[in-house]
Amino acid sequence: MRLPAPFIKLPLRFDTARLRAEIGRIPESEWRAHPQGFAGNSALILVSHLGTENDDTSGIMVPAPRLAQCDYLRQVMASFRTVVGRSRLMRLEPGAEVTPHTDIDFYWRDRIRIHVPIVTDPSVRFNCDGVEIHMAEGEAWIFDNWRPHHVINGSGIRRVHLVMDTVGSAEFWKLASGGVVASAAAQLPAELLEYSADAEDDLVFESHAPEPLAHPAAVRSTIRELVGDLHNAPARSAQQAALENALLDFANEWQALWARFGSEPGHYGHYAVLIDDALKQAGQFGQGIRLPSNGTQVNLVLQRYLAGMFEGFQAWLAAAPTPEFPRPLIIVAAPRSGSTLLFETLKQIPGLWNLGDESHKEIESIPGLAPEERGFISNALAAEDATPDRRGQFLRNITLQLRDHAGRRWLTRPDRPERVRLLEKTPKNALRIRFLDALFPDARFLFLYRDAAENLGSMLDAWQSGRFVTYGNLPDWPGPPWSLLLPPGWKALAGKPMAEVVAHQWRMTNQAILDDLSGLPPERWRTLDYASLVGDAPGVLRRTAEFIGMPAAAKTPLSPSGQLPLSRYTLTAPATGKWRRHETALAGPLASLADMEERLRALSNRL
Repeated sequence: MRLPAPFIKLPLRFDTARLRAEIGRIPESEWRAHPQGFAGNSALILVSHLGTENDDTSGIMVPAPRLAQCDYLRQVMASFRTVVGRSRLMRLEPGAEVTPHTDIDFYWRDRIRIHVPIVTDPSVRFNCDGVEIHMAEGEAWIFDNWRPHHVINGSGIRRVHLVMDTVGSAEFWKLASGGVVASAAAQLPAELLEYSADAEDDLVFESHAPEPLAHPAAVRSTIRELVGDLHNAPARSAQQAALENALLDFANEWQALWARFGSEPGHYGHYAVLIDDALKQAGQFGQGIRLPSNGTQVNLVLQRYLAGMFEGFQAWLAAAPTPEFPRPLIIVAAPRSGSTLLFETLKQIPGLWNLGDESHKEIESIPGLAPEERGFISNALAAEDATPDRRGQFLRNITLQLRDHAGRRWLTRPDRPERVRLLEKTPKNALRIRFLDALFPDARFLFLYRDAAENLGSMLDAWQSGRFVTYGNLPDWPGPPWSLLLPPGWKALAGKPMAEVVAHQWRMTNQAILDDLSGLPPERWRTLDYASLVGDAPGVLRRTAEFIGMPAAAKTPLSPSGQLPLSRYTLTAPATGKWRRHETALAGPLASLADMEERLRALSNRL
């Protein structure tokens, strides 16, 4: 919860000798490691979901049995006159620290954390947003955990704090209003809470489990707060404005869905699709943007916040229905070969389903498949990478994006079919044919290739435009930000002219496609050259429909004019000989690719 100051000291004081005596009777074996794994940090659970040994942030909060043994500790907790949420004793070993971080989970949107030091030393320092203090024994503090904060135990003792999460109450906030900011803490009068053997047990706990879906009012206020935060940036770019508009659209659409479906579980798919689409837009527009209030990457905040608006979002996705995917059609091609044009042509076929865009996230969000987890060797994936668990995750990921030729989402259609024919296109898939074959043993592959001069010229344009950057900080790469796919052997290109870089990308991609497709039965793949696509689009559409066993789709009109539209990724309008502006730079690389061009011209398994 955001506060007007980094730290506020509350007008309360406690008997730490009695507190130490009570907690000293609890066996050491009952302490457990910190839930985030911070070294030198341990905790003793006092209040948790159902009172068991867990670190859940939501659910019905119940005191752990050990709290009944600590009469004064209960009186301390009750003195804050608020509903009690998750609470623990937290220890910090000598020399240990809580590393700098911000608390940005949706849980913290309406909660505050109270700290009561029980065992400490002046060398224990708490820093929040650049303000450093020592919380002395027996004091009570709250702090703004939305801001960056960290703790360092520079002493030789084991620090112990009572930490109590609460949503607050009218009485609590009146108490907090009598507190002071850190700079005036020494002058704050605070009455000691003496132990009372006759004190009534008036602790109250969170007992209302949160609704699975956040109410539209909470969503709207949260989004407005984030957008207002972004507005405080010194300068707002067009990219930031697009992100703000996308967030406001998200809140408005959440309200519309609520009006239609409320929190009915049968319609959770609508909310799941909305969240995932918003996260994709955040990934597109939010790159490099930090919130002025705490310096955190806005994309990271949105990942936590948006998923938190759907309690159990990931669990729901894991259990959500998925269709069967018999004989998907997978387009493989070198980058800038016209594969987007082919995809946008074929996705008009009724009965073919698609993801709306390329499947980078759907594959690379799976643990173990992201390039950074594999040492940035390349974008290649092998058959052995297609484990059963990863296959299940991939099917769930693509189901979330799955849509028919009219753009209607599978998860939101009441009449959704149990079996769908998938059309997939992502340039990186050229290096993943064996992986995809292991996922879909009956898949059909359509290999699109393009004249080397035209293709390399378009790839050079893509690099120079800066619109196709895939790895902005590729390790060991001294050149401009890496664009397009990452082929094997890319490290040897460091310092080479850009024409040689794209030539290597083109060769390695086409070589991988040819080698991998040659190991499949010929009835499972066809080849198509770009010139045929542009020169005879209706014929390509007809022959593709026949290849995949959907001949009725051959009657699908390409457009009202019968002409191919420009691809969404077109940089400049097509023109004969456009590549020749790079002719001098490409002369050597093109000569080195003559053998590959000959191999492509000799292909016989044509569409």
